[in-house]
Amino acid sequence: MIQNESYLTVCDNSGAKTVCCIKILGSSKKKYAYLGDLLKVSVKKINTYSKVKRGEIYNAVLIRSVYNFKRSDGSYISFNDNSVVLLNNKNDPCFTRVFGPVLKELKKINILGSKIISLSSLII
Repeated sequence: MIQNESYLTVCDNSGAKTVCCIKILGSSKKKYAYLGDLLKVSVKKINTYSKVKRGEIYNAVLIRSVYNFKRSDGSYISFNDNSVVLLNNKNDPCFTRVFGPVLKELKKINILGSKIISLSSLII
């Protein structure tokens, strides 16, 4: 469960390291974000020589969360960190690779899920 002002790690090769959640997109009354939700984020830390700049605002998709995700067979999956991948204002990816595992249910949850899964190296 991600809420406003939560710090998240970026797990793609866009150049950002850490971002802060500004708003959860989808509804005005939505307080928490779960896997596959769209977020509005601000970049806080960057890698050297990156194409993103500190303080810029991007859209992002939550792909890993510490909060448990229940599968249809009854099992639960949780991760060690809260991670996102960055998107531009037109909701196109700003990256060419995704680091770390991604859930296969992301394909059903999000419109961009199939594109994120195809760029990922590990699917759980």
